[in-house]
Amino acid sequence: MKKIENYDEAPDRELTTTIEKFWTDNVNAERIMGTEVSASDRGSQAYFSDLQTQRYRSHRHLLPWIDSMVSGRTVLEIGCGVGLDAFTMAKKGMQVTAVDLTTVGIETVKTRFEAEGLDAEFKVADACELPFADDSFDYVYSFGVLHHVADTQKAIDEVYRVLKPGGEAKIMLYHRRSLNEWVHRLLKVPFEDRDELCPVVRRYTRAEIDDIFKKFSKTRQTLDFVYGEGYGLVFKVTPLWIYNLLSKYLGWHIMISGIK
Repeated sequence: MKKIENYDEAPDRELTTTIEKFWTDNVNAERIMGTEVSASDRGSQAYFSDLQTQRYRSHRHLLPWIDSMVSGRTVLEIGCGVGLDAFTMAKKGMQVTAVDLTTVGIETVKTRFEAEGLDAEFKVADACELPFADDSFDYVYSFGVLHHVADTQKAIDEVYRVLKPGGEAKIMLYHRRSLNEWVHRLLKVPFEDRDELCPVVRRYTRAEIDDIFKKFSKTRQTLDFVYGEGYGLVFKVTPLWIYNLLSKYLGWHIMISGIK
């Protein structure tokens, strides 16, 4: 299988199908480098509780990022997976629409929303061809997804298209000049899953991000998440002030805000 790493490489025609199969077989947030996060059945209350607890324990910067959005506004999440962030945004009072490339992701998140009596719209869709009209959403949110799609630039252009004028894109993409990148390269550890090679894992410099988001009237980038629970004891024992300092300069996550 060809692994595409750089954003300017042209994807082959079957790449989206390959990506969909990988994320169907490796449902996002269920495992950390081969270790199961929950022993409970997929779709159960305990399953969602386990996954959500782990996500926000490891991704300390994520809840404040979501909380910065205004309640009551419309938001499209691209690549919702099993819907952990979509659920958080809905509980916050946002009008949620979410898409994922996998059927398993959409079926799983629907189970939770129906059980909780929460309203939202869910669709199986490709980030590169969103099934929504121009100027539809106040926010478009995507955390750690668009560096895995067949054509990241096209996906960002779709984000821009469906945003309302003055709307905000909140996107996380991987940072090439990060500690995590260097560790993975040094140890020859694959990204995303220990046992199967993820077909697309692009990483960017901050200058490349500026170019990808050039259509937006204003963009802002910050770095965060130098490493997570996949680092085991290192993550647990690192003092928070040291972790935050490392994240600011060597973080794996480029947190991007783009205003249309």
